Amino acid sequence: MKLGYRINRSERYVSPEIVNAYAEIPTSIISDGMERMFAIDSRIRPFHSKPSMAGHALTIHCPPGDNLVLQKAIDMAEPGDVLVLNMGGNTTQAPVGEIVVSNCIRRGAVGLVIDGAIRDSDILPTLEIPVFAKGVTHRGCYKDGPGEINVLIACGGVVVRPGDLVVGDSDGVVVVPHEEAEGLLPKLRNLVEKEVKVLEQIKNRTIDRSWVDKELQNKGFTI
Repeated sequence: MKLGYRINRSERYVSPEIVNAYAEIPTSIISDGMERMFAIDSRIRPFHSKPSMAGHALTIHCPPGDNLVLQKAIDMAEPGDVLVLNMGGNTTQAPVGEIVVSNCIRRGAVGLVIDGAIRDSDILPTLEIPVFAKGVTHRGCYKDGPGEINVLIACGGVVVRPGDLVVGDSDGVVVVPHEEAEGLLPKLRNLVEKEVKVLEQIKNRTIDRSWVDKELQNKGFTI
């Protein structure tokens, strides 16, 4: 296939049970569990009051200012997909607005992540699925191409592959490599339990904070 004009089929690697499990875990816990290495740029922020989502990455690479292949990706989207769009960080033109998101909802997609801009920003938060983007502009895109679907992309400084697990909430978006998703889950559940216990200790005034001084001393501080 000609470089810049590739359209590949979608892949599913993560079971629905694993996806649902991740949907219940905060992105902060997931990020900590992956050593904070797979967090999408915080400038890509939610434009929805309830931005929780978890799903399979359908990756899209468009040149700045053009969204022709995004239109095809919408028709390829399957229930449970998150459309992840690399626009090179360009925020001068918006590939996504009310019509695009409404069509994604029709296809059963569960969210969009755009390294670029949106428009119709007053309407998108009222729709059924969360949208994460870098900015807002009224200027739309051309539909000339080129572009690619279901290829390796970068989005917000993170490599995203077709079928990777994408999780988002009010803190932002993290990408879980699909081959790590199941094996990482026990660690994340342990982190959730640990956080619950710490918060309970704080509430009960039984929290042990001696670790702070120990850590400072280990690093050479005089206390």
